[in-house]
Order: sequence, then C-alpha cells, then structure tokens
Amino acid sequence: MKLTRETVIAEARALVNETGLDGLTTRNLGERLGVKGPALYRHFKSKQDIITALSQTFFVGAPVPPPDMSWQEWLKFRAHSTRREILSCRDGARIAVMARPHLTEKTRDTLLAPLTDAGFDKREALLNIHLIGRLVIGWTLSEQEHGGQIPPASMGIEPESAFEYVIGCIVAGLEMRLMAKRMAGSAG
Repeated sequence: MKLTRETVIAEARALVNETGLDGLTTRNLGERLGVKGPALYRHFKSKQDIITALSQTFFVGAPVPPPDMSWQEWLKFRAHSTRREILSCRDGARIAVMARPHLTEKTRDTLLAPLTDAGFDKREALLNIHLIGRLVIGWTLSEQEHGGQIPPASMGIEPESAFEYVIGCIVAGLEMRLMAKRMAGSAG
C-alpha cells in the first residue's frame, strides 16, 4: 500500500475506531501501515497534525448551499451531517475538541458567503459558524461520553429529535437577529 495522507488518515480513523483515541500513537499507526513511525512524518509533522486532519473528515456538508436551499436549511444540514460524522468515529468529539483547524482565507470566505449573502457581516457570519460548530462538538461530546444519551438520561430525551429542536432554536434566533438588523437599518 502506498503511503499517502489519505491512507494515513483512513488507517488512523480505523485505529481509533478499534482502540479509541488513546490507542492512536505514531508507533501503532506505523505498525498498522507497515512502516516505522517516522515515515509518517513525511506527510504529517506530528500526531497533532494527524488528529487535526482526522477531524477535518467530519466536516463533509456542502460548503455552500445548493440554489434551492436557504441559509437556514444549509446551517441545519451542515450541523446534522457534522454530528453524524463525529458520532460515526469512536471518540470523534474528543478528536474535534483536540483539533487545531486552520482555514485558508478562500475556504473561510466560501464558508461564510451564504451568511454574508443573507445579510450578516463577516464577523457575525464567522461567529454564527462558530456557534453552530461549538454546539455540535459539545453535543456530540456529551453523547459519546454518556453512551448516546442526553443528560440527564433519566428524562428519556431522544438525542436526534432533541438535536433537531436545539439547532432549530439557534437558527431561528440567528434569523431574528438578522431581521432586527434589517429593521434597524431601514429605520435609519
């Protein structure tokens, strides 16, 4: 097997799914790939870089909404798809928390465009994306730490419908802020 960034990440994810994040070491990963640990450094500077690259595999939702999708539906779609991807990986939320993502200016602007096109300024759009992202990471961390349940488990809250409700509330709140901003702008 040829050693590429993609094969390293695929095997890192498989290793985490088998052993948990604590089992992800460059030695274990190298053994799994049939190479010495230092061979991984041709593709990644450190274990931290592997963790960050692994976390990037969780963010697979469309970077821009299709023409028939509103910014609100797009935010919900991205939140749900990211949640599913994080939950599909053992310790996925811990990986997302530990990651040190870096967006290029072009990637960042592409990600913010649906919100800036809707009327949010760049700062507001960035904060909105962070708000949704932090909710998804915190929510999935809680789910993974509590066996898929939403604390307090004694309430019997079903995680999928609860997540839908919470994301809907946040997006509705963002929509209200945008409406208030428009109203304030038209009053001046």
